[in-house]
Amino acid sequence: MKTTKFALTLLMLASTLLWALPASAQTSFYNGAWIGTWPNQSLNNIAAYEQLIGGHQDVVHTFVNSNQGINEWKGFMDYVNNNGSINLLTLEFKNKNYKEYSTADINRGVVDAYLKQTAKQLVNWQAANKNPEIWLRIFHEGNGNWYGWGVGDSTVNTNETYKAAFQRVVTIFREQGATNVKFMYNVNAENVGKNASFTAMYPGDAYVDLLSIDGYNFGTKESWSSWRSFNDVFYASYKALTSISSKPIIIAETGTTESGGSKNEWVIDAMNQVQSPAYSQIKGLIWFNENKELDWHIDSSADSLSAYQTLQKTL
Repeated sequence: MKTTKFALTLLMLASTLLWALPASAQTSFYNGAWIGTWPNQSLNNIAAYEQLIGGHQDVVHTFVNSNQGINEWKGFMDYVNNNGSINLLTLEFKNKNYKEYSTADINRGVVDAYLKQTAKQLVNWQAANKNPEIWLRIFHEGNGNWYGWGVGDSTVNTNETYKAAFQRVVTIFREQGATNVKFMYNVNAENVGKNASFTAMYPGDAYVDLLSIDGYNFGTKESWSSWRSFNDVFYASYKALTSISSKPIIIAETGTTESGGSKNEWVIDAMNQVQSPAYSQIKGLIWFNENKELDWHIDSSADSLSAYQTLQKTL
């Protein structure tokens, strides 16, 4: 049966009320990581990461794309769920040639059929697993100029087309009964490109369950970069997001280099900051544990790992 607009409104209201519950009714703070590759039961790589850092991961982050279905995701989703962790899926919208879709493409309905099928598959997976929560991050870092859906410097994407595309995806999922899929609005810690904005592309609280920010300290490793503290990286985006919504904020991607300062001190400061009144809306931090642009691995040095191990016990 097709969900009515009234029923859809009630579902969205229920989702909003859930996230308005007091901290005592939820996990007080979410530890998490992208562990550098897809979670794999045979490799036991979640367990290996947890052993490395000495702490359980409340959230395990995985990158997927619209050329894939749950038949490709089920194994790692089962593994994450069996670990007692939340699946955070960053869904990247790409065509069959792996070119990223624009928000204008999304608004023309080019992925509608895929979204309906995927929503149903995720609902069925949840039903088979006692309905665990899924976090779904879409159109991430839209305030930049490097993704096909990004608003910065784009001649196709605008803040309005971004909002409409986000709302379209959420509406399709809700209409398929995906009420325990929580949608994450994500920004880069800096606006990059003409018309890029932390807030102008926000689709509204009725379509968002979690806010999130991606930000890194590149130190002195690049010609254009300098050592930046957690506060230097995140303060502006945090203040912008808290000005438009009281939803929980997750640091969805972060890391720091060793170059130009003390990585272990940066880690300690980051953990202290997210527990301070200055960042009271932050409810989780997800480490990007990969050598990608730079070596973000938490164990890039013994001191860095030791700091992270100690602070895992405090959150």
